[in-house]
Amino acid sequence: MIRAVEAADVDAWAAMRCRLWPLEDASEITREAHAFVAGGEGSIVEAVFLAEDDARKPVGFVELALRGFSDGCESRPVPHVEGWYVEPVARGRGVGRRLMEAVEAWARNHGFKELASDTELHNDASLRAHESCGFQEVERLIKLRKVLK
Repeated sequence: MIRAVEAADVDAWAAMRCRLWPLEDASEITREAHAFVAGGEGSIVEAVFLAEDDARKPVGFVELALRGFSDGCESRPVPHVEGWYVEPVARGRGVGRRLMEAVEAWARNHGFKELASDTELHNDASLRAHESCGFQEVERLIKLRKVLK
């Protein structure tokens, strides 16, 4: 079952966010989830959908933000998949595809014509999952930074 995330889901959603982004600050990831379910104040997230198994246990999520632009897209703003995660035990069963279909429907219902996402260059599994949902690679990029002192 796929449904919009609710306040009662915040801890399960935050825990999955921490598994998706294990190198990030867990307290910040959790704070962002709480900010979204509290009404979005201080959250860049626009919509979140949760996947549940037959026992109603959360097994995945997808979250969407609106970006001013996204590389390779013609429209502005553009809904951008910021996080897409399925628990390892639930992978390969179409859960990820159904989550992506939920954000596609949300975007269409809000008048958008494109949906954007990204993945890291080395994440072949994510690239294949995106492609299986109809995404097309538009460019590859190495981002750089320099700390100024």
